[in-house]
Amino acid sequence: MRHARLVVASGGTKVDAAMSFLPAADLWTRLNRNYARLEETKYYPHNVYQRERQAGKWPGDTEGRTLLGWVLLAQATGRPPRYLDGMLARWAEEVNEKGYFGKIYTDGISEQQLSSHGWMLQALAELHRASEAGWRWAAPHDARALAMPIIEQLFLPTAGAYEDYPIDPAERETGGAYSGSHLKQVGRWILSTDVGCFAIGMTGLIDACEAFDLTDEFQSLIAPMADRFLAIDLKAIKAQTHATLTALRGLIRWSRMTDQPGLWTEVESRYQLYTDLAWTETYANYNWFDRPRWTEPCAMVDSLMVAMDLFQYTRNPIYLEHAQLTWFNALGHGQRANGGFGCDNCPGADGETELAFSTSESHWCCTMRGAEGLSRMCEYQVLEEEDGTLCLPFGLPGDWRRGSTHLQIESLYPHRAAWILTNRGATTLAIRLFLPSWVETTRDDPHWASCQLAPGETFHLEGNLTSTERPLLVSTTTFRPTTAGVVRMTGPLVLACYGEEDWKPICEDYLRGDMTKEHSVKTLITTT
Repeated sequence: MRHARLVVASGGTKVDAAMSFLPAADLWTRLNRNYARLEETKYYPHNVYQRERQAGKWPGDTEGRTLLGWVLLAQATGRPPRYLDGMLARWAEEVNEKGYFGKIYTDGISEQQLSSHGWMLQALAELHRASEAGWRWAAPHDARALAMPIIEQLFLPTAGAYEDYPIDPAERETGGAYSGSHLKQVGRWILSTDVGCFAIGMTGLIDACEAFDLTDEFQSLIAPMADRFLAIDLKAIKAQTHATLTALRGLIRWSRMTDQPGLWTEVESRYQLYTDLAWTETYANYNWFDRPRWTEPCAMVDSLMVAMDLFQYTRNPIYLEHAQLTWFNALGHGQRANGGFGCDNCPGADGETELAFSTSESHWCCTMRGAEGLSRMCEYQVLEEEDGTLCLPFGLPGDWRRGSTHLQIESLYPHRAAWILTNRGATTLAIRLFLPSWVETTRDDPHWASCQLAPGETFHLEGNLTSTERPLLVSTTTFRPTTAGVVRMTGPLVLACYGEEDWKPICEDYLRGDMTKEHSVKTLITTT
């Protein structure tokens, strides 16, 4: 039996603009460092457009991810995006005569071009939602007018081609660097080393159809996309995990839009496949199924969002634990000192016992998607149930306000299990704080601490965090059965040794201020 549905859903569901969570401490620091990074020279309006440099590779990708990051960070921090107007003012001179980015193909369909425009459609959908929600900096821009040529001129002509998208592993070849590239053409499809990335385009199209009320008009285009993705044997084809998890976000939205509850089962099974086969020892991702070459924060953001959506649908607390482990460790270590995000190695599965940077920063993709992860975390801090109860899945510090309602959260989590909740508003609040399995405290419910707070009242809770040496994950031992060892953890935090038995949470790494790969190496796995 399902519990009450949560009103606030991830991934852009329209909410009251007056409802907001203003974070404090670590999340606030991370948000502002990332926002500052996305306003440096590389992301100035005259630089963010990639033009010929990306025209044959990922046209619209940097542009879309950057715009998406700006729009979401502006809502999370309350500070208008400095370069939004300048970027959109140049739009007309940057797109081709059909109104989208890059080359006009007459001899094939580039799945990378669809993928990159998926990010632009998601960005335009969020810009439209921001305008609808009352954000003044978003109101002057007609996001729908910019999106329609992409939908009608780039995506609509691909109708009828998805049944032929190659999913036979024999037709695919392994390859690819940190930034994927075209590999070869099979039939009409110009394939990417980011295997399955056409599905990122699908997710962007679904997002735009919801935002601009186009579901009925384009349902016949989207349905074959979804069917083809669901037909893929992800492990056999060595699908990119980022593309896979982004596609799951699209299927979740599509399920809601078209009332197909059966899609949730499909999402759950593929998410389970991901955690079983493609989780690293820091709860990050193998970049491809069965190919643990490096991690990618873009996929970590997607996995965080999918886990939160699955929790909101099933109310199974395991998904909240997954979300916490992903946030504190995978994304926590993936963020760099300059606010950007970068790739790491895959300790254990790649035969190494150390954790290190694979890229100092992946400024071409992960830095921008990291902005979405940080912004969604603000949305996730307080979720309102239909009966008005406020659900706190992470218990991070900050202030939540909506009208006369004001909840102040003081927290030392995840470093200590200590919380003070104070009702600073004018009405009584019902609150439920999530208590993961690694929090030891007196509790009536195995997963939640509940309280009713009248105006001015305060709730205190303290407990202990378990310290463990856990065995290696199933994903590691499945890929490399001979690997043996343990990983140290305190509560949800993975620890690494920085030298001389100096074990620290890996989420603090960005505070070192050092982005060099050679100085990023630390021991993660203790061999047995």
